[in-house]
Amino acid sequence: MTPETENQISNLKLDPNKPLIIFDADEVLVHFAEPFSYFLERHKRKLKLTGYRLDNAIRDGTTDEVVHKDESRDLVWKFINEETISQPASKGSSKSLKTLNRKAQIIILSNVPFSAYEDRVKNLRDNDMDFPLISNEGQKGPAVKEILKNHKSISFFVDDNPYQIESVYNDNNKTICVHFSVCDLVKPYMPKAVGASIEPSSWEDLVQQIDKHIES
Repeated sequence: MTPETENQISNLKLDPNKPLIIFDADEVLVHFAEPFSYFLERHKRKLKLTGYRLDNAIRDGTTDEVVHKDESRDLVWKFINEETISQPASKGSSKSLKTLNRKAQIIILSNVPFSAYEDRVKNLRDNDMDFPLISNEGQKGPAVKEILKNHKSISFFVDDNPYQIESVYNDNNKTICVHFSVCDLVKPYMPKAVGASIEPSSWEDLVQQIDKHIES
């Protein structure tokens, strides 16, 4: 956990006795792969997924060859720096968060680079999801553990990345992990999420299942 992440967590104002839901952003609240594919097309490249990896999925738009790893990295960073501020919200995300916020506190834990933090804040605010944002690097288990250090009520962690689910599950075995993705491009290649006890099929399903746990 970086000092920036630790500092952001220390500034959170949470009620330890109220349910808490921690949401990822990319492919949960906002789309990444779809706008990234359009971005690549503008640079004469294309996104061609063959598995749950991005580093070998960026190809030359003409030859179909996988681009060099340096170019792949540069394109991802260019997209983050230029497009984070305009990533489209997933359908139903804002409405669902408002519904859940009636019974639970909501924060967003995203592996957005700190350099794009303000762009992500503005993008979420513009999409009517103005909740506290924590920027993280690497595994999210340690950050969630720090967030929940003094928390006494039920808690949930929602992410599309199965490896982040596993990280949080291993470090916080009382947290209910929710494996959820809005990305149809990636779903066919999604590995099973170890530790996920809820795997909703839609935002409506997610709200209903979390509601049941809060009410029980």
